[in-house]
Amino acid sequence: MPLTRKPRIAIMGEFSSGKSTLCNVLMGARPLLEKVTATQLPPVWLSYGPDDAYTMGLDGHAYDLDLAELDRVSLETTEHVRIFMKSDILRYCDLIDMPGISDPSMSSEVWERMAHLADAVLWCTHATQAWRQSESGVWSTFPQEMRQNSILLITRFDKILGDTDRAKVVKRVRQETEGLFSEVFPVSLLQAMRAGEDAEKWRSSGAADFTQALFDIIHRIIDEGYPEPGDADKPAITPDSGDETELGQSLIAEAFERLTVIRNTPVIKILPRRVEAKTERLLRTERPTAETGPALVTFADNIVGTGEPLPASRAKMS
Repeated sequence: MPLTRKPRIAIMGEFSSGKSTLCNVLMGARPLLEKVTATQLPPVWLSYGPDDAYTMGLDGHAYDLDLAELDRVSLETTEHVRIFMKSDILRYCDLIDMPGISDPSMSSEVWERMAHLADAVLWCTHATQAWRQSESGVWSTFPQEMRQNSILLITRFDKILGDTDRAKVVKRVRQETEGLFSEVFPVSLLQAMRAGEDAEKWRSSGAADFTQALFDIIHRIIDEGYPEPGDADKPAITPDSGDETELGQSLIAEAFERLTVIRNTPVIKILPRRVEAKTERLLRTERPTAETGPALVTFADNIVGTGEPLPASRAKMS
């Protein structure tokens, strides 16, 4: 069945693989994020809403949290931290920022007990040592159905100099992870974060292609259960409404807005009538205006086999 909530996307990878930078790219740099990513924490579940936060204890109880006291959150007694904030990307999905899988200072149980909540994973692997055996071992424990909804990011790709070496890394990683992820993208997250409104820098960082793939995955998760991608009964995707004065309108948000409009525009199928070859022509080829509306294309203005003009009602529709 289709989801009745927003998808939850987990951000995972080994310690110091670029997860925090990816979170900043997705969310937009804010002082709050710097506090979150600079502090050793259990999983941080980020959702859209007025600024608020709480911790979920291992005892099943929620406790109010003052974000100024993030550094006091206990790994031993806390399952996760839940933070609400108004960020563009959170209008479309929740993000769960996981601790590094190889962090020597915490048990794997810290992130394992939250993994089941994710619908998809953005996995970060460092370009200079991409897709280590330890990463492969952890990913193999995740359910098979999650693979088609997850993306592998080869981060810090700018650290590899030379097109030949870059091509070799991408080829090797794609071969070793074939069938394990929906797609593999090399990215320079720092370049993406510094792109600002420069669309060319954003594109060259690899973020543009990744954004398109992430959008597709979010809506594939939402649409799960519908038989065909173009199912006419599929509801329009409606992200949380945002206040333009509070949202950053980042490049990723602009891309999502544009893609959402395309996704929600119904496709009208016009089936051509069968006609004799000698009568085939285009009735309207002029550019549509605000008054005339979109140009509809038909292949004949005569009823097949009669040579008689169409009735006025049908001619107007054509």
